[in-house]
Amino acid sequence: MTTASLTRSIKQALVQSLREDRELFRDLFAEVIEDVSLVNAIREGENTKPVKRQAVIKALRNAK
Repeated sequence: MTTASLTRSIKQALVQSLREDRELFRDLFAEVIEDVSLVNAIREGENTKPVKRQAVIKALRNAK
C-alpha cells in the first residue's frame, strides 16, 4: 500500500465516521474547545495578581 492510498483510505474512513456518528465528533470537538479555553484561562491567570477566595465567590454569585 502506498502512502497516497493509505492517506486516501484514512480520509475516506474519517468522512464515513463523521457521517455515521456526528454526535460523537460534536462531543469530541466540544471537549477540545473546552480544553483550549481552560489552557488559555490558566495562562492568562499566571500573568495576573492573586485574588482572594471571597472575591471569586462574590463575582460568581453576581454573574447569575
